[in-house]
Amino acid sequence: MTIENLEAEVMALPRDSQAILLSRLLKHLGQSSEIDPEVASIWIEEAQRRDREMDAGQVTGIPAEQVFDKRGKELYEKVIRAQVETPENIGKIISINVETGEYEIGEDLVVTSSKLQAKQANAIIWAERIGFDAVYAVGGTLVRTA
Repeated sequence: MTIENLEAEVMALPRDSQAILLSRLLKHLGQSSEIDPEVASIWIEEAQRRDREMDAGQVTGIPAEQVFDKRGKELYEKVIRAQVETPENIGKIISINVETGEYEIGEDLVVTSSKLQAKQANAIIWAERIGFDAVYAVGGTLVRTA
């Protein structure tokens, strides 16, 4: 079995099983996966402070969809675009896991997204048609980007 095969099998596991395996590996390597109580306390205080600010109307939240959309666009523009926007890929679909930066390119949105979800079941996926301003056009035309 190769490392790549093992990695593929691990990535196919549910997230909670992956976390358990990671914890066991870290213990085996002599590293603790335990959260430092002081750090945990600081994060609890921070979460409570943020919750109070939201309840008091001092800050407003940002919808998750906007956060994921922004992250997908940033990953594509800053990291991935230069690698994939080649003549043979123009017009193909790219689906990007916004948490890991992994991506799949193909002719079909469902296929590329499914491949990413096979690696990480709860992947948050953002998609683009390479070289265009949108994946699909409804009642209009796609605009070619430079």
